[in-house]
Order: sequence, then C-alpha cells, then structure tokens
Amino acid sequence: MLNPRCILPLKVAIALTLAIVSALWLGWERPYWAGFAVVVMAATETSGHSLKKGRHRLVGTLIGVIAAFILVASFAQQPLPFLLGYSLFAALCVYLQGNPRSGYMWTICLMVCSLVLVMGKLLPELTFSMAVLRVQETVLGILCFTLVFSLFWPSSSRTVVTSTLHLYFDNQIKQLQVAKNELAEQGSFTKELNLGDSLRQLTRLEDLIYAASADSYHITQDYAKWQALLRQLNQWALLCGHLAELNDQIKGKVTPGQTAVLASLIDRLSQRAHAALAILDGKPKNGTIGIQAMPSPVSLLNSSKHDVNSQKQHGATLILGTLLTELDQLQFDIVEALYDLTGTTNSKKTSFDRRYKDKWVFRPDSAIAALKACLVIWACIALWLLVPMPGGAMVVLLGAILSTVVLSLPFAKVKTLLFSMLGWSLFVLAQYVLLMPMLTELWQLAAFYFVNAFGIWYLLNQPQQVLQRMLGSQLLIMMTSGAMQLTPVYDIQMALLQLMLIIVVMLIVFFINHSVFPNTPESTFLRELGRLRSGLKHEMGSHCAPNKPFQLHPDPLRSVAMAENAASRINWATYPEVDPKKVSELINSAYKACLLYWAFKDNHQRWRLSTHSKAIEVLVAKIMNSLAGILEESSISEALTAHQQQLDDLLSELQHYLIGLDRESVLQFSLCAEDADASYRLLTSLKLLIASLKSLSSNVQKSEVHHLRLQPFAV
Repeated sequence: MLNPRCILPLKVAIALTLAIVSALWLGWERPYWAGFAVVVMAATETSGHSLKKGRHRLVGTLIGVIAAFILVASFAQQPLPFLLGYSLFAALCVYLQGNPRSGYMWTICLMVCSLVLVMGKLLPELTFSMAVLRVQETVLGILCFTLVFSLFWPSSSRTVVTSTLHLYFDNQIKQLQVAKNELAEQGSFTKELNLGDSLRQLTRLEDLIYAASADSYHITQDYAKWQALLRQLNQWALLCGHLAELNDQIKGKVTPGQTAVLASLIDRLSQRAHAALAILDGKPKNGTIGIQAMPSPVSLLNSSKHDVNSQKQHGATLILGTLLTELDQLQFDIVEALYDLTGTTNSKKTSFDRRYKDKWVFRPDSAIAALKACLVIWACIALWLLVPMPGGAMVVLLGAILSTVVLSLPFAKVKTLLFSMLGWSLFVLAQYVLLMPMLTELWQLAAFYFVNAFGIWYLLNQPQQVLQRMLGSQLLIMMTSGAMQLTPVYDIQMALLQLMLIIVVMLIVFFINHSVFPNTPESTFLRELGRLRSGLKHEMGSHCAPNKPFQLHPDPLRSVAMAENAASRINWATYPEVDPKKVSELINSAYKACLLYWAFKDNHQRWRLSTHSKAIEVLVAKIMNSLAGILEESSISEALTAHQQQLDDLLSELQHYLIGLDRESVLQFSLCAEDADASYRLLTSLKLLIASLKSLSSNVQKSEVHHLRLQPFAV
C-alpha cells in the first residue's frame, strides 16, 4: 500500500510534469507559466482551496491582462502618466490582497499586469501575444492540476470540515466535564475557559467552509445554512468569553440550589455535544441520539432569600443567569442546525440568523503594505532609468512581484528569505549546469522535473515548510526555463542575471520594509496598541450613532489579535526592562475590554427594545462620551472612579427596589419591575466595562512597553 506521505508529492509531480510536457507538445513558448500555476494551486490545504485558488488565478490573470491593455492603450507614449497609473494600480492590488477571500486574485492580477507590460515592451502586438500566451498557459496549468487531483486519490474538502467540527465538539465535551468535576468537588469554578483553541478552530472552519463550496455539492447547495451555523458557533465563543470574564466578579462557593441548576445545565450541554458528535459520525437518528434536552431559563437568584449584603455579586450573578440561558438555547439551535445540514431530521422548520451586511472596513496594515510596494516599485524604476543595469525592465518586474509576495507575509524576515532563495538557486543551478545539458529527450526532461518536484514536496512535508516548498519549486522552474524552449538554450548568464536582480530587489525590499512603518514585531506591537486605543475611542464616541455601511476606524478586536501575534515574535531577552508576564496580562486585559464592550453594546440594544428611560439613556450617553475622552489620555483618569461610584449608587437603589427592601422608592413611579431589572443589567454591564478599561490602562503603565521604541536597526 502506498505511503500516505507520498500521495501529495506524487500528485504534484505528475501534474507539474504533465503541464510542462503538454505545453511543449502544443508548441507554446513559455511552458513554465503552466508549471507555476500547478505549484501555486498545490500549496493549499484541501482540494477545495486548490480549486478556489485556480479560479482566482484565472480571474486575476484576465483582470491583469485587461489592466495592461488599458495602460498600454492610454499611456504608451506618455512615460510619467504611465508610471503613475501603473503605481496606483499596483497600490490598489496590494491593498486588496489583504482580503482573506479574494486577496490571491489581486496578487496574480498585479503580477500578470507587470509581466505583460515588461514582456510586451509597450508594443501593442507583442503585448497582445504575451497576454494570450499567459492566459493559455494558466488555463493549461489549472486543467492539468484539476485532472490529476480529481483522478488520483481524490478527496473532498467536506471531510476536513467534518473532522474540524468533530474536534470542536470533542474539546467542548472535555471542557464541560472538567467544569462538572470542579463544581462537584469544590463547589465553584476557579478555572477560566480556554478560548484560544476554539477561536482558532472557528477561524479555520470559516476558511474550510468557503473552500469546500468549490468541490462539495452538499456544502454548495446548503452554503447559507453552513454560514448560519458558523455565526452560531461564533456567538457561542463570544458567550463563553463573557462567562470567563465574569469569573472574577463572582467570588466564593455557589449555594446548593445554584449548584443543582448549574449541574443540570452542564448535563444538557454535554448531552447536546454528544448528539452533535453522533450526527457528524453519521449515526442514524434512533433512541436518544435524535432527542435533545429542551432549553429552559437558568435562574441563579431567589429574591426572597437573597442576601442584601452581597450587592457587588448581585449584578454579576444576574448577568450570569442570562448568559447561561442564552448559551443553553444557542447550543440547542446549533445541534438542530447540524441535524438539518446532515439530513437526519424531518423537520422542515429551520431557524436562521438574519444575514448581516458586511461593512467596508479600512485596513491600515494593508494600506501600509500598498505604500511600501509603491516605494519598492519606484526604487526599481529609478534603477532601471538611471543606472545602466543589465536586464532592463526586468528589475521593475521582479520588484513588483517580490514586493507583492514579501510584504503580504506577516513579520517576514527578508534576510531569511534571501538566504533561502540563494540556497535553492545554487541547488538548481548546479543541476542546470552539470546535468540538464545531457538530457536530449523529452521523457528525460519530464523525468527531471518529476524527480525534483517529488523530492521537494516529499522532504518538506510539514505545514510550516510550505513557503520553502513554494520557493524550491518556483525557483526550479524559473532557473531552468531555458531548457523548456522548443529549442533548448542552456545559458548560465541568464540564470545568474536573474539571481543578481533578485538579490538587488530583495535588498531594496529589506531597506524599505525596515525604514517605512517598520514591520518588526516590536513596531507592529506598539502600532496595534495605538490602533486599539483609537478604535475603542471611536467605538465609544459613536456608540449612540447609527451604524454606517463603511468603517474607517480600526477594529479593536483585530488590533488586539495582531498585537498578540506580534508579541509572540518578540525576543524579550533583548529587553530586560520589560516583563513578558506583564505584557501577557496587558493582552488579556485588552481582550477583556473588547469583549465587555461588545457585551455592553448588545445589552444596550436589547434594553432599547424592551424598555426605555430617558434619564438612563442620557446617563449612558454621557458616560460613553466621557470614556471616549478618557481614552485619549495616557494615564488613569479620576473620571473612571467617579463613574464607577455614580453607577454603584444607582445600582444599589435599583437592587433595593427589585428585592423589595425599599417599598417607598421613587423608582416605582417611573419603572416597573421588568424595566428595573433590564436597567440593572445594562448598568452592571457598563460598570464591568469601566473596570476593564481601568485595568487596561493600569496594565499599560505596569508593562513598560515604551522600552520597545528603543529597538536597534540592524542588517
């Protein structure tokens, strides 16, 4: 039986060899373009990803060709307008490549446009022939890849989606079991829920569902239902985050009555998680597998027996009961959605979340990458025009291609990439000089590419080695392109010229990448913390304003995630003044502030739907505007403490009214018991938000991250 490790390298080698041999058999001039298409499509996770990438490559090729035609037709005899138009188009493509769904299409669009312009030499006839040849080679590469990967050991992306969901619910069962044991042994929850793995799985699941729509009929037909399920899973993660943050607010052991309620809830959640696993395993709906425990309201407070002295825990316990009720109902809906997706239910009634319209969100990191790409391109243009470099406009082409690829990689180490390119180039050039001139038959050339491609993909089989696989395969094709002509040409000078131009362009990329908005982890970390503050400031300042279809300010949660990613790349040993543990506390407090803001925003929207008090609305607006102003300051403001005291007084009065201690309260004339309860939850949520902002501001000072600004600039 064939070793599973050999399957992917064998399929890649067959598809690559078939593409090159087919192009030579058809008499096309540049077979290596078809080989590039195969290599790029193969460097993906599933067959669905590959087909999506092939589709994007073809569409990007067509857009790039059209853009090249427009530039040549409009500005062929006007150098300055032509270069300005090309630079703006390059900046647009680099910015749009930050989109996780269609970014690859825009990367190919810029590459093809640059290639057609340089190879066509701005001559209409030659430009058209280059464009047609590029489209032909791309289509040939996609066809060869699709044919091989469909006939030899075919696999569906739906199995990967199912296995990821299986892992998700399996981890959920383990977490629920830990919580149940802890509740039985200690009478409380001392451990916070670990959301890191769950959030990563959800991010991966979103990408897998999108990719699987290309090669799975079932997912394509029910794509809207899969998106609804994904929204439910994201909502589950958000509610779990709120539960984790409330852990600090509820101190001490729970009462026996609360223990029974929580144990019953955990049993219901565990039963539904097991039902979800049974659905994913394809078990028939029989016995208890198809029967879910119905959701029920979770009440952790008894007004008649509630201790008046525990006022600080009252609000948190009240919110906890609400969250647990929502969690119970949400998981019931998730399992029902799985039943419907797998066809194991006869119910025709399926609940869907309403579709949310995606906002256009300005991405500062993509804008910075676009600026850097323009600077690299103009530096290469200056070399082409002012320095008599060999290769002519090839330096501009390589500048556009390498800047597009390198700047799209987070925290790319240009030195490491350069050394990897040099190593692969020497390996390929040694074969090009010593071995390839002895290959006189087409089958020998095919065997050469088959053996090399198989060896590269077999030896570098780890997921983290995907970049090295790409570099090795593409340099193998590019450095030996002279042998793929109808009349083979073995010219070491052309290969060495390409290597020299690559080194020059990589040095330009390195200089710009480290001088203009440096891409080092330290600079990125500090930049994202600044965006977090500005994002929260804008969110709170415009909290009461209507939602707009576009969003220019940075997303706070995205800023925290990017800051956490940057912090994991920093070598903290070079900064003895900074304690990594305090930086970790800073990241956690930033996540907490973002999560509690979204919780408050959701509570405010629900409060507006259920009740409305003009006085409370004015108070909330006043506090939110004040918080937006406080975020402009670098130190802890006394206004935070003042707002907390004001909320404490109002919450105390609301609580006494709710539990019946103050029967002469003036609140009974303006608020009924239900309105007072909703207002209490809203103000408690606002109080927790203020506490989280105070903690975030304190952690910024304690972490002393300002020392990261003193980073050295070293080559």
